[in-house]
Order: sequence, then C-alpha cells, then structure tokens
Amino acid sequence: MPDGPPLARVSSRLGRGSWGLGIFLTALLVFARAPGPVLSEEARLVIRLAPERVKQGGVAVLRTESPTPIRALRVQVGDRRILAASPEGQTPQPVLIGIDLEQPPGTVLVHAEAADGSGRALLGLAPLLILDARFPVQRLTVSRPFVELDAASLERVNREKAVLDRLWETLTPERLWRGPFRIPLEGTGPGVGFGERRIINGEARAPHTGTDYSAPPGAPVLAANAGTVALVADHFFAGTSIILDHGLGLYTMYFHLQESLVQPGQRVERGQAIARVGSTGRATGPHLHWGARLQGARIDPRELLQPLPVD
Repeated sequence: MPDGPPLARVSSRLGRGSWGLGIFLTALLVFARAPGPVLSEEARLVIRLAPERVKQGGVAVLRTESPTPIRALRVQVGDRRILAASPEGQTPQPVLIGIDLEQPPGTVLVHAEAADGSGRALLGLAPLLILDARFPVQRLTVSRPFVELDAASLERVNREKAVLDRLWETLTPERLWRGPFRIPLEGTGPGVGFGERRIINGEARAPHTGTDYSAPPGAPVLAANAGTVALVADHFFAGTSIILDHGLGLYTMYFHLQESLVQPGQRVERGQAIARVGSTGRATGPHLHWGARLQGARIDPRELLQPLPVD
C-alpha cells in the first residue's frame, strides 16, 4: 500500500475538480466509523478497475483482491446493480462493466461486497471516471405517422420492450465467447451512428443505440462471436431480429433482417451465418443495425472488436 494519508491519496486520484470527490470521501468516512471487522485490513476488499477512465458507451473490467478466497460478490456502479457471476465454491470471475451511452460524465463510485469462507463481510470502494463521448446530433424531418404511434402500435412496442428488459436481467454465469469479436459482415465499412442524438421534427428522441452497416439485401450476417441464440423475433422498430447471449451479461443484437437462419437456444460459433441483411421494421433501406448490451448498459459494439480485459 502506498505511503501517505488515505484521504490525501484519494483526493489526488480523483482530482480537485471532481464533483464525485465529496460523495466518495463521505462514503469512506461512513465505512471508517462502522463497527466490527470493516476496520481491519483483512476485511477490506481491494478493487482494481481497468481502465479507470471510460467514455460513455465503453467497457471496464473489475477485479477483486483479498488475502482469503471470497464468494457471493455483489457489485454496484453508482445506483446500478451489476450481476456478478459467482459459481458455487469458486472465486468470483472478473466483472465486465458496461457504461451506458447516456451515463452522465463525471466520477461514479464502484461499490463491491463479498464474503470470505467464514461468512464475514468484505467491502471495497473505487472511483470510476466517465468521460463525455461527445456524440453527434442528427436533425431529421419525417412524416408524422413515422414517429407518432397509434394506440395499437404503442401497446405492441411496450410489450416488446418488456420482453427485452427481462432478457437483459438474465445472466449466463459462464463466458461463451473467446477472443475479440468481429464485424458481423464481410467487406463492409467501419459502421456509423452509435450514440447519435436524434432530433426529429424538432423534438429530442432516444439516441441511436447501435452501429449501422451498409450492405445489399440478402448479404450474410455473421455471428460476432460464439454464443447462444437468446431471441428470434419480429419487432415493430427492429423488424426481424436476432439476439445472441455471449455469457456474463453480454449480448449482441442484429436488426432489420430479411430472414433468420437460426433458432432460439441454438449454439453458434464466431463467423457463422445467422441471418441475411434486410430492411424490415422501421428502416429506410437495407442495412444491418448491430448493437450490444453489457449488464443492461447500451454500449458501442465496436468496443468488442479489441480483446476484452478478461480475454
């Protein structure tokens, strides 16, 4: 452990201008005053974040260090609970943390709790700095029926959203992918549009949550990595859709498809053809919308093209 007063080290790490410093110091003081084993060195859970500065839509990994084996790891980032895979009798795996594209910039606290073999509580805190990704703004003018839904369509959209919300809460405890992900098309450009703030007919709308790739209709869509087909569906906005579960709370999405070539529950390998490009749902032409969710956070799928820290 480095020399110097703990609060001075924290202040140096966060920086004088961080609005999260006061919250972080208050949390440390609360833990310092708590009775029982929290005060002892062996009851402290060391948190390592890599990287410690992440832009909106990015990915970090959390590792824990403890002098004794731990279990039942629970992680919270700000006010968001992160599902941590902790197989029975095994030390918890590294935890991938997705930073949602609308997470406000600034410092958030990462809070981890675990238990040692005797059931004693272990606690740890670490700051994570969220950087502004400076997403572009797109202004569009379209016909009103394209953006204003009738009652039946709105009911359908809400029903489909509820299905997806339940899916994001499902954690497959093992990692199914291996190595970096790949772009799910052959011979395409880098993809565009992630995080774009859309203003349609003068009104702010939800940001674009995926990356769009131009491709001719019928072009093969490839699995970005190994996983299980979690969903094949026809949705109002996304059209014919496939969602792959890669384990540890990581999902990739493939929207506006002409047709699916896989079935729910099927295991797929990296590069396997799973669909064909189309223009179903609310699409103005054939293209592939490729998206990703990590522990519920909407992340830029291109973040997966580099080796993740758990690889």
